[in-house]
Amino acid sequence: MHAWKPRTRRRRPRLVVALVACLAAVLGLTTLAVPSTAAPASTAPSGAAQDEVLLSYDKPAQSSTHQHDGTCWECVPARAFDLDPASRWATSPTDGWSDPGWISVDLGAPATVSRVVLQWDPAYATAYQIQLSDDGQNWRTAYETTSGRGFREEVAVSGTGRYVRMYGTQRSGPYGYSLWEFQVYGTGGAPTTPPPLPPDPGDPPRLVWSDEFDGAAGAGPDPARWSADPGNGRNNELQMYTASGNAFLDGSGNLVIESRREVTPGSTCPVDPLSGSTTCQYTSGRINTYGKFDFTYGRVEARIRVATTRGMWPAFWMLGSDFFSEGRPWPYTGEIDIMEHVGHEPNTVHSTLHAPAYFGAGGHGDSYELPAPAGNDFHVYAVEWDSRGMVFTVDDQVVHRVDRAELERTVGPWVFDHDFFIILNTAVGGDWPGPPDGSSVFPQRMLVDYVRVYQ
Repeated sequence: MHAWKPRTRRRRPRLVVALVACLAAVLGLTTLAVPSTAAPASTAPSGAAQDEVLLSYDKPAQSSTHQHDGTCWECVPARAFDLDPASRWATSPTDGWSDPGWISVDLGAPATVSRVVLQWDPAYATAYQIQLSDDGQNWRTAYETTSGRGFREEVAVSGTGRYVRMYGTQRSGPYGYSLWEFQVYGTGGAPTTPPPLPPDPGDPPRLVWSDEFDGAAGAGPDPARWSADPGNGRNNELQMYTASGNAFLDGSGNLVIESRREVTPGSTCPVDPLSGSTTCQYTSGRINTYGKFDFTYGRVEARIRVATTRGMWPAFWMLGSDFFSEGRPWPYTGEIDIMEHVGHEPNTVHSTLHAPAYFGAGGHGDSYELPAPAGNDFHVYAVEWDSRGMVFTVDDQVVHRVDRAELERTVGPWVFDHDFFIILNTAVGGDWPGPPDGSSVFPQRMLVDYVRVYQ
């Protein structure tokens, strides 16, 4: 794949969408929002009455200003009401990084409003009002706070009106206001039914897809299940991924991804410290299931013995299918890193999530220390994923739990309610593992006994 993932604290993103976008995320600026043709469904707020419905989905919206530039493209007010948690509205840096700032929605008919959910970008309001109106001109305050904390806020509201507005009076910082989601719940109005969430896995789950890698020695991965993804790596990696030859079966029930010290004539890589050359000095393999097996939710597991020497970066991970199907850039697709390993940390493996509000060095994840080097033996790396969250494990030992509600309250939007595909690869070099040195041993092999998905 072309995107890539770094771990909390030390990682670097493998697909650099734009330097300004990364800087914006660090500084709390609004970042690039790319429209999606899909509208992932959202659940009602916790504690919502049974007769409450989402009134604001896909309804006409207005705002005081909106941003449209290289760091937040077409961040118009409609983005806050599209149920796409990877797109958003932001006020304009030209004339909107000031107080007050507002965004409103027309519910289509008079409604009784009972709750409002705000999923803030780091550019949030510490003081704001939720206002209602019958005509979109004359507003009355239904809720007011001077202690807004950002992230996800659920606000109880009691009132009637056709129009609902967030009216910000104090910004959290020097920038503007920005919302990933602005959801209005209640009764009445003229609601548009949102698309439903995909079904959660069954209980007990059943095996729906697998590859046991049985086949003759030297044969390639099953073309009905996998595609090669050749080309350069990212993040100052030094390998060239080949179309064939570096990913093959060993005849003993394993997939081999082999990394070699092997020059690719005519290629260009960062300078290799050992040779001093910008011609790629290594080859490796990268395969994925895009277009052959794309799915939402389930238990995804693989039994792997990683390649491990200084400069190695093997991984088992998933990327949102809209990277290819819609041309949506990383990290707006979402990324699920089930396992990553870097050779200079021989006993350590990592599991991480990446999304528009938490990516690169700010990815949301954790690490696990094995009792012996990861490359000494096979281990089962897995994630259990549904509409409520994820649990990452190594040999059934929990590495990282992700509760969706807690993530939205403390980190940023959940962007994982759509199809993803599986990727296996081993990178050589890169910003995180660093380059191979005189102690590195090649060739290196990552062995994969199986990959299985249960739903």
